[in-house]
Amino acid sequence: MIRRGLLALFCVLALTAALLRDNPVVGAAQGYAADVATTAAASYVTLRTLNAFLSTAQEIEVGLSFIASGSARPLKVLEPIDDTVERIAGLVFGVMVATGVIAVALGPVSAIGLGLLSVALAVWTLSKRGHAGLPRRLAWYGGFLGLALPLALVVSEPLAGALTEGVYLRNMEVIEEITAHVGGSEALGEEEPGLTEYRQLASNLWSRADELIGALLAVLGVHIFRIFLLPLLLVGGLFVVARYYARG
Repeated sequence: MIRRGLLALFCVLALTAALLRDNPVVGAAQGYAADVATTAAASYVTLRTLNAFLSTAQEIEVGLSFIASGSARPLKVLEPIDDTVERIAGLVFGVMVATGVIAVALGPVSAIGLGLLSVALAVWTLSKRGHAGLPRRLAWYGGFLGLALPLALVVSEPLAGALTEGVYLRNMEVIEEITAHVGGSEALGEEEPGLTEYRQLASNLWSRADELIGALLAVLGVHIFRIFLLPLLLVGGLFVVARYYARG
């Protein structure tokens, strides 16, 4: 009788959590995903602005009057760097979109999982078989969807900050330093630079292209680790535990 009462209580709690609009665990997980999306968006804007600056620099023509008249584009050598920056920006945009989808879908997925958990607990409460196979597996599956995914993101927030914050800030400083000749990545595009500024940027980028691309890839790696790799590692551990008890 006591066991059935506890199961009924847990069933009500799970159903209440499924119907609760302001679930604190889900809210914290969505907040973390939104923070990652915001950071990725800032990186994307920086990359696209730099990309636009480089594309404009390549179109600058310089008149030639020695031997024959004509024009040349001396900054066309920036095209490989420009293409690489554009590709990295596309990847960052993909991370940003995926993170936004996770933040939006987390609430419904968690609600469905908790709903399945409440159904399993209700069957457990009313069934005379007690720990029947289907309710047991359904309970662990629902609990996994309703709790494991949000908890993985919640736990990822402090871990990701401790593990990647230094790498992220260090590489962002490198990007700022390399683009500082035109006012830094935050100031790119604020004023129309002249040919001297374009040449200065070209010289700086050409001499430190490897360092710039490495820093951009590191920033991209931080975003991927924060929203995909680390939560997946935590979810994988929770999945192993849930699967073990579901089979037990």
